Amino acid sequence: MRDFDSYHDIFSARGQRYHRAMRDWPGARAAELQLLPRVLGVRDGDVLVDAPAGGGYLARHLTPGVRYIAVDPVGEFFRRCPGKQGSDRLHCPLDAIGLRDSTADVVVSLAGLHHEPCLPAIFAEFHRLLRPGGRLGVAEVAAGSAPARFLNGFVDACNSLGHEGNFLDEGVTELLQAAGLVDVSLESAPLEWRFSDPAAMAVFTSALFGIDRAGDEQVIDGIDRLLGTRPLDDGGIAMRWELLVITARKPG
Repeated sequence: MRDFDSYHDIFSARGQRYHRAMRDWPGARAAELQLLPRVLGVRDGDVLVDAPAGGGYLARHLTPGVRYIAVDPVGEFFRRCPGKQGSDRLHCPLDAIGLRDSTADVVVSLAGLHHEPCLPAIFAEFHRLLRPGGRLGVAEVAAGSAPARFLNGFVDACNSLGHEGNFLDEGVTELLQAAGLVDVSLESAPLEWRFSDPAAMAVFTSALFGIDRAGDEQVIDGIDRLLGTRPLDDGGIAMRWELLVITARKPG
């Protein structure tokens, strides 16, 4: 059982391995990183706040006309984010972001909130940051899904820090509405992570999720059993993944 309770604690401990995976296989999660900008219709001229941003991996999937602001509470990630400190990247808690009210046309949050214990405060902060009519997009592992079972089962058993994600379900609608957001929509989004071969898939997955109690063959077997894979036409392999996409809007 791990002693870490928040995104900050967890990734302060294993952020280097996570970043190394994203650096060495930048295209593996391309479909996932492109998801929220596509769903929200992000366009040139938009100000987009990414929280938590990790190492700012989303930035390379945006057109140059989008102003990207990365927010992350973990120093290891903050240092990797593109932009200038204090303007285009901020090192701060997700519920106390150092930006003015109504800064953003779009706020996005990809796969980091299941490690946060106080979502109401974070959603209230997202509402504050959005301009009237601004759009929020959250993509998270859904409670009861195959990725949830993989993370809280296999990864939890094979990571010496554990993995106890608080995954999202329909109850998130009430939290977003309580924060003042409207037009809340939830939709499942099947995805694939793509690799050159099973060995690359195993190394990437182990680094991303901090797996240190299982070898590559065990990781490949766990992925096959709990998530599934398929061969690609170019000789590579695709690992099946799935996220719950949640969108909402600030009135006005």
